[in-house]
Amino acid sequence: MPRSIWLSIPLVLALALGASAQTATPSSATGPAASTASPLDINSAVNAYFAKMPPARRAQSDAYFEGGYWMILWDFLVSAFVMWLLLHFRWSAKMRNLAERITRFRSLQTAIYCGVPAANSAFHVFERVLDETE
Repeated sequence: MPRSIWLSIPLVLALALGASAQTATPSSATGPAASTASPLDINSAVNAYFAKMPPARRAQSDAYFEGGYWMILWDFLVSAFVMWLLLHFRWSAKMRNLAERITRFRSLQTAIYCGVPAANSAFHVFERVLDETE
Protein backbone atom coordinates (compact mmCIF):
# COMPACT_ATOMS: atom_id res chain seq x y z
CA MET A 1 0.00 0.00 0.00
CA PRO A 2 1.22 3.52 -0.65
CA ARG A 3 2.53 5.42 2.31
CA SER A 4 -0.17 8.10 2.01
CA ILE A 5 -2.87 5.51 2.62
CA TRP A 6 -1.08 4.22 5.71
CA LEU A 7 -0.78 7.78 6.99
CA SER A 8 -4.45 8.55 6.38
CA ILE A 9 -5.79 5.49 8.26
CA PRO A 10 -5.05 6.91 11.77
CA LEU A 11 -6.65 10.20 10.76
CA VAL A 12 -9.85 8.49 9.62
CA LEU A 13 -9.96 6.40 12.78
CA ALA A 14 -9.48 9.47 14.97
CA LEU A 15 -12.29 11.30 13.17
CA ALA A 16 -14.58 8.28 13.51
CA LEU A 17 -13.88 8.00 17.24
CA GLY A 18 -14.48 11.74 17.69
CA ALA A 19 -17.79 11.54 15.84
CA SER A 20 -18.96 8.56 17.88
CA ALA A 21 -18.03 10.34 21.11
CA GLN A 22 -20.14 13.34 20.15
CA THR A 23 -23.24 11.24 19.44
CA ALA A 24 -23.14 9.43 22.79
CA THR A 25 -25.94 10.33 25.19
CA PRO A 26 -24.91 12.20 28.32
CA SER A 27 -25.12 10.19 31.54
CA SER A 28 -26.99 12.93 33.42
CA ALA A 29 -30.06 12.55 31.18
CA THR A 30 -30.57 8.93 32.24
CA GLY A 31 -31.14 9.66 35.92
CA PRO A 32 -34.48 9.86 37.75
CA ALA A 33 -34.84 13.60 36.99
CA ALA A 34 -35.15 12.85 33.29
CA SER A 35 -38.10 10.51 33.83
CA THR A 36 -40.08 13.02 35.98
CA ALA A 37 -39.75 15.97 33.59
CA SER A 38 -42.86 16.75 31.56
CA PRO A 39 -42.51 16.60 27.78
CA LEU A 40 -42.47 19.88 25.90
CA ASP A 41 -45.25 20.42 23.38
CA ILE A 42 -43.43 22.21 20.61
CA ASN A 43 -46.51 23.25 18.63
CA SER A 44 -48.14 24.97 21.59
CA ALA A 45 -44.87 26.70 22.51
CA VAL A 46 -44.45 28.03 18.95
CA ASN A 47 -48.08 29.17 18.80
CA ALA A 48 -47.70 30.95 22.14
CA TYR A 49 -44.59 32.72 20.86
CA PHE A 50 -46.34 33.74 17.63
CA ALA A 51 -49.30 35.09 19.65
CA LYS A 52 -46.92 37.50 21.44
CA MET A 53 -45.38 38.69 18.16
CA PRO A 54 -46.82 41.80 16.43
CA PRO A 55 -48.22 41.15 12.92
CA ALA A 56 -45.58 43.33 11.24
CA ARG A 57 -42.77 41.33 12.85
CA ARG A 58 -44.50 38.07 11.90
CA ALA A 59 -44.71 39.16 8.25
CA GLN A 60 -41.03 40.17 8.35
CA SER A 61 -40.11 36.78 9.82
CA ASP A 62 -42.10 34.92 7.16
CA ALA A 63 -40.48 36.96 4.37
CA TYR A 64 -37.02 36.29 5.79
CA PHE A 65 -37.74 32.57 6.01
CA GLU A 66 -39.06 32.38 2.44
CA GLY A 67 -36.11 34.44 1.19
CA GLY A 68 -33.82 31.64 2.34
CA TYR A 69 -35.13 29.48 -0.49
CA TRP A 70 -34.14 32.13 -3.01
CA MET A 71 -30.67 32.29 -1.47
CA ILE A 72 -30.27 28.52 -1.87
CA LEU A 73 -31.34 28.77 -5.52
CA TRP A 74 -28.97 31.65 -6.29
CA ASP A 75 -26.14 29.88 -4.48
CA PHE A 76 -26.63 26.84 -6.72
CA LEU A 77 -26.87 28.91 -9.92
CA VAL A 78 -23.73 30.96 -9.16
CA SER A 79 -21.79 27.82 -8.19
CA ALA A 80 -22.84 26.03 -11.37
CA PHE A 81 -21.81 29.05 -13.45
CA VAL A 82 -18.39 29.26 -11.79
CA MET A 83 -17.84 25.54 -12.31
CA TRP A 84 -18.81 25.91 -15.97
CA LEU A 85 -16.31 28.77 -16.36
CA LEU A 86 -13.53 26.72 -14.76
CA LEU A 87 -14.17 23.79 -17.08
CA HIS A 88 -15.00 25.68 -20.29
CA PHE A 89 -11.97 27.97 -20.30
CA ARG A 90 -9.73 25.17 -18.92
CA TRP A 91 -8.82 27.28 -15.89
CA SER A 92 -9.19 24.18 -13.75
CA ALA A 93 -6.56 22.32 -15.79
CA LYS A 94 -4.23 25.30 -15.56
CA MET A 95 -4.63 25.40 -11.78
CA ARG A 96 -3.92 21.66 -11.62
CA ASN A 97 -0.80 22.03 -13.78
CA LEU A 98 0.44 24.86 -11.58
CA ALA A 99 -0.04 22.72 -8.47
CA GLU A 100 1.83 19.84 -10.13
CA ARG A 101 4.73 22.13 -11.03
CA ILE A 102 4.98 23.49 -7.48
CA THR A 103 5.05 20.14 -5.66
CA ARG A 104 4.99 16.44 -6.38
CA PHE A 105 2.98 15.54 -3.26
CA ARG A 106 -0.68 14.92 -4.10
CA SER A 107 -2.00 16.21 -0.79
CA LEU A 108 -0.17 19.52 -1.24
CA GLN A 109 -1.36 19.71 -4.84
CA THR A 110 -4.93 19.43 -3.59
CA ALA A 111 -4.32 22.12 -0.97
CA ILE A 112 -2.84 24.42 -3.61
CA TYR A 113 -5.62 23.71 -6.12
CA CYS A 114 -8.37 24.40 -3.57
CA GLY A 115 -6.66 26.83 -1.25
CA VAL A 116 -5.18 29.39 -3.61
CA PRO A 117 -8.53 30.55 -5.08
CA ALA A 118 -10.11 30.55 -1.61
CA ALA A 119 -7.21 32.55 -0.17
CA ASN A 120 -7.36 34.97 -3.09
CA SER A 121 -11.06 35.67 -2.56
CA ALA A 122 -10.49 35.96 1.20
CA PHE A 123 -7.81 38.61 0.63
CA HIS A 124 -10.19 40.57 -1.63
CA VAL A 125 -12.88 40.48 1.05
CA PHE A 126 -10.32 41.53 3.66
CA GLU A 127 -9.26 44.49 1.48
CA ARG A 128 -12.89 45.58 1.09
CA VAL A 129 -13.42 45.39 4.86
CA LEU A 130 -10.29 47.46 5.46
CA ASP A 131 -11.40 50.04 2.89
CA GLU A 132 -14.82 50.34 4.57
CA THR A 133 -13.32 50.83 8.02
CA GLU A 134 -11.00 53.63 6.95
